[in-house]
Amino acid sequence: MIGMKRLLFISLLLATAVVDVKAQYSRASLWTSDMERFAREDSTHGCKANCVLFVGSSTFTRWTTAVADFPESNILNRAFGGSTLTDLIYYFDQIVLPYNPLQVVIYEGDNDLAETSKSVGEFIDDVTTITRLVNIHFPRAQILLVSIKLSPSRKEYFSKYLKANELMKQMADSSEYIDFVDTCTPMLNPDGSPNEDFFGSDLLHLNEKGYLLWKSLLYPRLMKAGQRE
Repeated sequence: MIGMKRLLFISLLLATAVVDVKAQYSRASLWTSDMERFAREDSTHGCKANCVLFVGSSTFTRWTTAVADFPESNILNRAFGGSTLTDLIYYFDQIVLPYNPLQVVIYEGDNDLAETSKSVGEFIDDVTTITRLVNIHFPRAQILLVSIKLSPSRKEYFSKYLKANELMKQMADSSEYIDFVDTCTPMLNPDGSPNEDFFGSDLLHLNEKGYLLWKSLLYPRLMKAGQRE
């Protein structure tokens, strides 16, 4: 009976995710080349099991030093620029399922709340969907949600970003397998405005100083190779 209930729950959850992503099929097709590259890398090097898996948008894609920054954590980066959580859900079987991650680190929200019509509540629904998908397929894996940064070029979305961060933290606080890291607050000036010293010339993406800060914030929260909680 328990097995049947779990199967029904999984079926309903996956059905919900599929319905949601169908509307963004044309968006998702933008990353065909990224998925092909990931498949080639897996074919050449084999699927990297027991990794700390980075998934998300360009903030992670541009973190080219991540493997060197966290040498104890067996990092595998499967982020693709411009993505939203809906896109991650759409490509879940290609960016998460091939691996047996110790931990899945997720950075999204920047684009979800600035470039789509989704509300904060709908974004959190997507967070719930992807975290449950990870937990269903990899019940021993931990999940780390990274807060949405306040990029100076997107000031009009700050209130939405801050609300989403608050709700993600609440989600993590009530979960045994979800953690949350606040990378947002340390990037602010005393008056609450974003410190532009951490951003590149586009005032959207992180610069080297920004990634150094994130390295210091994520390091204590990342699982080490061979570690299982």
